[in-house]
Amino acid sequence: MEKKLVLTVCSGNIQRSVIAQLCLSRELVNIGREAEFEVISRGIQGTMGTDDPKFPNLRYYSTEYGHTEPCLREIGIEIPVDQKATVIDEEIVERASLILVMEDDVFHTKKTPKGELMSLVAQFPEHAYKMRLFMELVGKQKDVADCYGKDDADFHRQMVMDINEGARDGIRTMIRWVEELEADKERRFGNG
Repeated sequence: MEKKLVLTVCSGNIQRSVIAQLCLSRELVNIGREAEFEVISRGIQGTMGTDDPKFPNLRYYSTEYGHTEPCLREIGIEIPVDQKATVIDEEIVERASLILVMEDDVFHTKKTPKGELMSLVAQFPEHAYKMRLFMELVGKQKDVADCYGKDDADFHRQMVMDINEGARDGIRTMIRWVEELEADKERRFGNG
């Protein structure tokens, strides 16, 4: 049986989407469903002619990592040394059963420096039906805040704890959404 793919997405695929990927994967193991679902992460930075992130991994961003790492340790998560920021593309969006977006800016309104809309919905409108804000997993219409460039330990801590809460308390909602989307796809398109 092929695993159902869940995709987490933020701006650079450095911090929030990676942490969400790790937290959701941990929760799938905790409930014994890791053989059915795979969670991976991507970023939109690097699309539409924008520059890739400066570094490939949160560990290279000393301020952000310094504030985030103790919180990750507290919840039992570690950013792998070989983690690499990866840009989203059509192939992975097509494969994903569900796309969880960290903030509305990335979801709907993010623009290139030239003012072109580069959000997920703008780039992949035919897949918008399977996109949700991450915190909707726990019934909240709120962003997971972008901590890039913020030298504020409490701000980083809140981001990590929001993601941990979303994953821990929303894992069954995530599974239900995937199952509903897959059933709807089957009804509309059949096996082909």
